[in-house]
Amino acid sequence: MHKKIKNSAILMLGLIALNFLNQSFYQRFDLTADRRYTLSEMTNTIISKVDKNLFITVYLEGDFPSEFKRLQAETQQYLQELAAKNSKIKVNFENPDTQREALIKKGMLPSQLTVEEDGKLSEAIIFPWAEIRYGKKTETVSLLPSSIVASQEEQLKKAIENLEYSFSNAIHSSTQKQRKKIAILTGNGELTDIYQYSFLSEIAKKIQIGKIHLRFCSS
Repeated sequence: MHKKIKNSAILMLGLIALNFLNQSFYQRFDLTADRRYTLSEMTNTIISKVDKNLFITVYLEGDFPSEFKRLQAETQQYLQELAAKNSKIKVNFENPDTQREALIKKGMLPSQLTVEEDGKLSEAIIFPWAEIRYGKKTETVSLLPSSIVASQEEQLKKAIENLEYSFSNAIHSSTQKQRKKIAILTGNGELTDIYQYSFLSEIAKKIQIGKIHLRFCSS
C-alpha cells in the first residue's frame, strides 16, 4: 500500500515537473517542407511593435466551397503563429452572412466562385476578407489576389502564398503613428491619373501622396 502511494506521488511530481518544463521551454516548430509557417525577420519586426491589443477578424466562416476550406485553414494556422509570437494579437473568425451589407459598405466586396459538384456547375459567394483594428485605426486585408490567373486553383495557391505579405503589410500600416509623405511630379508627359489609379491607390494606403506640377518647380 505504501509502495503504491509512493509510486503515485513520484508520478504526480514527474507530471508537475514535465508541465513546468513544457511551459518554460515552449516552442512551436514548423515541419512543413516549404517552411510556410516560419515568420520572416521583417514580419517578426513588425509584430514586435504591437504594444496594445490588435484585433484581427477574418470573414471566412460558413458554407463555402470545400477547396476554399484550405484557404481558411491556412489563414487560421498563419494567424495562430502571429498570436503565438505576440499575445496582444487577437484572432477571430466570423460568418459574414448576417453582415453582408455592412461589409460591402466598408469596401469588402464578395467574390463569386464557380463550383463543380457531381459534374454540375454552380455559383458560390464568399467574403475573402479580414479586418484589422488597432486603437482607432482599421485596415482591411484582401485574402484573394486581384491579378488575372489561369484558374481558380491558381488563384487559391497565390492567395495562400500572399498571406504573410498581406497581413504584415496591413499590421505595419496599422501600427504606424505617422505616415510618410512623398511628392509626385506632374507635367512631364507622364501617364494620366486614370492609368495610374491602381498603383497610386495601393501606395496611398501606406504613404501620404501629394502632387507638384513642374511649372511650379522651374526657376
